[in-house]
Amino acid sequence: MADFDHEALERHRVTAQDVENALRYVAILQGTDSQTYADIAGGCYYGTSALLHEVIELRVLLERDRWLLFRSRQKVKRFLLDNEDAHVEGLKVEYSYLQRAIAEELGEEIELGDLTIANTSRQDYERLVESDLSLPVFPPTRSGIRDAVALLDRLKEHDCSGKRR
Repeated sequence: MADFDHEALERHRVTAQDVENALRYVAILQGTDSQTYADIAGGCYYGTSALLHEVIELRVLLERDRWLLFRSRQKVKRFLLDNEDAHVEGLKVEYSYLQRAIAEELGEEIELGDLTIANTSRQDYERLVESDLSLPVFPPTRSGIRDAVALLDRLKEHDCSGKRR
């Protein structure tokens, strides 16, 4: 857990068990050679955002099925599809964290809509817009998406040693 943004982990009360569960969950759904698994393994700010998403999503799912991590890939995928709100909760935390990290670490402001489209799918953007989101999600713009891509690239390369313990 040394490679993550510890302030964010503390804010969401992420434990070593949460990290272990999230990695197991990603391995079941996507495999250990997936981009998500690599992002989490990379730590720092971008890895923290991916980890937060999976931890929050999985917490919701495990509340509904405590044996989920012992089920087959097909059953886990089906359960996630049947409980899409868990994914939306993960998106909310992930993108509000990324927006905050970009502001704090890079000194740049970016709209959630632009950030979401730049980093994931239009479907996830639409899920955020349709949710009972208390965060403002404005329609993305081409220039905003371009800026978000550049900011995400900068954040992925940004040294986060100041946030580590």
